[in-house]
Amino acid sequence: MEPMAEGELTSTLAEKGMVDAFTRRLCQLLDTEDFFGRHASLSEHEKIERLFLASSEDKTQSDFNCAVSPKVRLQVPMLFQAVAGVMEERSGAIIQSAAEMNGEGFGRALLYSGRIILVLKSLRAGFPFPFTSQDKAVRYGIACVEEGLAFLEKYNKMTALHGSFSLEG
Repeated sequence: MEPMAEGELTSTLAEKGMVDAFTRRLCQLLDTEDFFGRHASLSEHEKIERLFLASSEDKTQSDFNCAVSPKVRLQVPMLFQAVAGVMEERSGAIIQSAAEMNGEGFGRALLYSGRIILVLKSLRAGFPFPFTSQDKAVRYGIACVEEGLAFLEKYNKMTALHGSFSLEG
């Protein structure tokens, strides 16, 4: 086996940390929905699989009649709340999320900090939802986190000299 380059190793470790942070944050949100603690004994992987991921029946129902199941409609805000939580941990800024999906699978997700929109996703016909595999859900969540943090860093660099009001006008 070939040795990994130093940059590859650090990116792998950074992604591993991001995966752990996102999974932990998603499980915390699932725990808040579990009012009676029925699923407290489950591992993180089992919680996500049972409480968050859509079944293959949900996916085929969405594909067949263009109606989104209630479980899939709950996936959208929960995923983006987890993304906002990880972004808060990484940046130290307060990040809010607003996400919605109508019964036909159309909607939007918005992550913002103050007046700065960090991530804006349009959901058309439910895509990329429903998630039926934990790997795909985590990859999508991490991609949103990285997109938002990159924009926040770029914004902070652009406004470092004159402040945030220098970009208006």
